Amino acid sequence: MNPATKPTVEFVVDILLQSIQEENKNALDAMRRLLANQGEPENDTAMLGHVDSYAGAIKSTLDDIQRHLLDKMSALHKEHNRMIPLHRLPIEVFVQIITGALEPFQTYVWAHPSQPQTHLGRLLTLCKVCKRWRDVIGGTPSLWATIDVRDPPALISVAISRSSNHPLNIIGVSSSSPPKYWGLPVGSKRFENLAIVHSRRWRFVQLVVASSEDAQALINAPAPRLQSLEVRSTVQCRVNFQKEGSMLRETGNGLRRLALHGLAIPWSGCMLHGLRYLSISGVDEFAPSFDEILGVLRMCQALVEVDLALRPTATVGTSKNECPFTLSQLRSMTFRPVSPSWVFILLKIISTPSVRHVSLDLDFSGVGHLLPSIIKSVRALLSRAIDAPYYLGITAWQNRLGWTCYSSETGRGGWGFAVTARNSPVNEILEAILLEMDANRFAPESITIAFEELLHSEFSAAMRKLDGVDGILEFSVSCCDLGPLFTYMSSNTTSHAWGLPELEELVIYDCVYDPAKLLDMVLNRYGGEGDSISDGGGRPPPFKRICISHVPGEADEQTLGLVKDIVGHDCFMLDDDVER
Repeated sequence: MNPATKPTVEFVVDILLQSIQEENKNALDAMRRLLANQGEPENDTAMLGHVDSYAGAIKSTLDDIQRHLLDKMSALHKEHNRMIPLHRLPIEVFVQIITGALEPFQTYVWAHPSQPQTHLGRLLTLCKVCKRWRDVIGGTPSLWATIDVRDPPALISVAISRSSNHPLNIIGVSSSSPPKYWGLPVGSKRFENLAIVHSRRWRFVQLVVASSEDAQALINAPAPRLQSLEVRSTVQCRVNFQKEGSMLRETGNGLRRLALHGLAIPWSGCMLHGLRYLSISGVDEFAPSFDEILGVLRMCQALVEVDLALRPTATVGTSKNECPFTLSQLRSMTFRPVSPSWVFILLKIISTPSVRHVSLDLDFSGVGHLLPSIIKSVRALLSRAIDAPYYLGITAWQNRLGWTCYSSETGRGGWGFAVTARNSPVNEILEAILLEMDANRFAPESITIAFEELLHSEFSAAMRKLDGVDGILEFSVSCCDLGPLFTYMSSNTTSHAWGLPELEELVIYDCVYDPAKLLDMVLNRYGGEGDSISDGGGRPPPFKRICISHVPGEADEQTLGLVKDIVGHDCFMLDDDVER
C-alpha cells in the first residue's frame, strides 16, 4: 500500500503547528514583543528560552504522533500473526509442531559449526519470533525438558524448573563423534551431579564419566522412567549393583536403548527384557564372557540392533548343550573384532529370520580352519535376505580381506553384509568367498575390487583366483606393484577370456609400475600396431574411466599422454600431486 501523499502530510503538519500555536498564544505574543525589542541582552536571553520551549512543544507533539502510529503498527502486526495459518491451529497442535522441530536436539549432539545451538539455545531463538510463540513456549513444560552440558548453568536451572515433572533428556557430551572418541566436556562433573539429583525423571541420557566412582554413582541412580542410556567411561571400569535402586533393575521393560563404552556391569543382574538396541565396546579388561553375552541376548527377545566391539575371547567350548533360540525382530548385528569360533557358535545357536544388516570383524589367528565354515554361515544369513541381484565389494590389504554385499535398494527394504577377515592368507579368503558366492541364488550385478599394500606374490595369487569371475566393473589399487595386473589384463587368460573383460573403471593410487606396461595393456585391449586380432569384435569394451595418482615428479607424462590419446581425454585423469 502507498503512504500518505506529500500534500496531505504538509496539511497535517500545518494543522498540528496551528494547534501548538493556539495552545501557547500568550507565550508566542511575548516572544513577538521580545523580537521587536531585539538587541538588549536581557531580551535576547528571554527570547532563547521561548524558542526552546516552542521546539519542546513540537518535539512532544511528534512523540505523541509516533506513539500512536507505533500502536497502530503493533495492532496490525498482531492481526497479521493471528491470520497466519500456523497460529490458527489449536495450541496443542502448535506445541506438537515445535516439539517435532526440536526433537533432533533432544537426542543428539549438534556439535558441527553449522549447528552450534543446543536444544535450549534453539528454544530461546524460537521465543524471539513473536509474543505468542514466547507465551506458548514459556507455558509448555515439556519443551524445557532437555538440558545440555553446553548450556549456561542459569539456563539449565530455569529449564529444570519450567519442565515441571516431565521426563528429562540429559545430554552430557560435547561431540557428535562415535562414543569411543567422546572426551570430558567442560563442566561435566557439575553437570553430572546436577543430573543425578533428578535421576527419577530421566528419559534419555548421554554422559561421559571420568572415574569408576562416578560410573558407580550413575549406574546405581534410581531411574524408573529411563528409556535410553549411553555412557562412556574415560577409564575402563566395572561397577556393581546395589541391592536396591539400580536403574538397570528398576526400569524393567522400559529401557529400550543401552550403550556402554569402557564400562562393564554385572550382566546377569540386569532387567533388559524390553531392550531394542545394545552396544558394548572398550571393555577389554572387563569384557563379558561368551556365556554372559549369550545370556543377555537370550533375555532381550525384542532386540532390533546389536553392536558388540569386544576383544577376541578365549575358547568358548561347543554349542551341544546350548538350547537354540530366535531373535525374531533383530535386523542388524555388528561384532568387531571377535573370535571366529565365538561367532561360529553364536550363529549356530541364534536364529535371526529378519536380519538385514550384518558386519563381522574376525581375527583368524590360529583358527584359519574355521574360515570356510564362517563364510558358509554368513552366506546362510545372506541367502535369507537376498531376494534380488546385489552388489559385491572385495577389499584386500595387509593380510586382511573384506567382503561386502549390499542391495541397490535403500531404506528399510535395503540390506548389507560385511565381513573382514584378519590374519589369514588373502588368496585363501578370496577363494572361500568366491566358492560360496557361486552358491547364491543370484549372481552379483557388479563387483568392485580394491587392493592396498599387497605383496607381489599375494597380488599374483589373488589375480589367479579372480580369473573367470564375471561382473568385475571397478578395480582400484593402492601402494602395490602393478606388474601382475597389467600382465593379466593384456591378453587372454586360462578362462579363455580377457583379464577383467568387463572392467569399466581403473583407479591407481601411488603404485609402482612400468608406464610402458600400462601402454602395452591399453594397446592390446584397444588394438594397435602388430595386433593379431583384425577386428574389434573379440576385444573387451573400452574403459569409462582411468584415474592415476602419483607422487609429484614420478609420472612419465609422455607415456601417459599416449595412453590418454588412446582411451580419450574425457576418460583419462592424472593427479600428479599425491602425498605419500
